Amino acid sequence: MSQDPQNGGDPLDRRPEFNEEDPNAVFTLNRWQSARNALRFYRIMAIITGVMLLILTVEMIFKYLIWGLMMGGDPSEALTFGSFNAAAAVAIAHGWCYVAYLIVCFWLNSQMKWGLKNLIILALAGVVPVMSFIVEAKIHRRGEKELDDAVVVAPKSAL
Repeated sequence: MSQDPQNGGDPLDRRPEFNEEDPNAVFTLNRWQSARNALRFYRIMAIITGVMLLILTVEMIFKYLIWGLMMGGDPSEALTFGSFNAAAAVAIAHGWCYVAYLIVCFWLNSQMKWGLKNLIILALAGVVPVMSFIVEAKIHRRGEKELDDAVVVAPKSAL
């Protein structure tokens, strides 16, 4: 039988499901490492997705506003070099980056045990230009703080 860590017992004996104060603040060693990796990968994917979205936004402005309205050209011919359509390539690349971003958002959200509201905010940050950079900074600070403040429970065999 384990003792209460607040009364001098071993904190490694306290299992996450028995933390009455905040069960999300207690991480197993594997979950803590996975959450740390998810946070790092989220940061990378948020930046990549944000950059790709900015490129896509600039491309759409050029294609429809500048090329289509101001220059009177056919938007489908804008940014086409021979048989290579750069506009389509940018859109496809952004789409795949966004899919990877959503997977990382789900991974981070599940490891940190955040709610559905947070997952929706993370997902929307990848479709609003510049929002991914703002949300990434806030989420990274929040995640770092929660992981730094977390109680990590390791199995006795790891000691």
